[in-house]
Amino acid sequence: MSIRYGVTIPGLVLAGGTGAYLGIQPFGYIGLLVTPFTDPAGLLALPGALLFGALIGCVVAYLSRHRVKPKLDRAKRYRLGAILGAVTLPGYVFVGHFPGAEDGGTAGHWAVGIAFCCGIASMIAYYQRRKRLVLAQRARRLAQQQADRQSATR
Repeated sequence: MSIRYGVTIPGLVLAGGTGAYLGIQPFGYIGLLVTPFTDPAGLLALPGALLFGALIGCVVAYLSRHRVKPKLDRAKRYRLGAILGAVTLPGYVFVGHFPGAEDGGTAGHWAVGIAFCCGIASMIAYYQRRKRLVLAQRARRLAQQQADRQSATR
């Protein structure tokens, strides 16, 4: 299978998954804000979600160390991963507490639809970014080759 502009299937899947994950966050935080009024016992999951999010953030920081900002200091990478994981995972955990999500009403359909659209938008942004990078590299390489040819003919 040909790969155009360095876009790969795993890259598209990761971009789409990240977009869907971040697209569902607002609904999860609305659910988190509603939880004290509808199900106060549900707030017991918040500390576990924070700790588990920090752990997952550190794992993601470790796994992406060669791809995402490879020159970033190791301690700063893990600290940033833990913070981002602790901030985002509660939004994902509490999406079930979003008003109207449990009865299969239109609120649940909106949440899924918006997350899906965010995933598609993320895949498009990934493709455009890769295309822009590859075309810029090709242009630099072509300019260098032309400069080398001109210097060789003089």
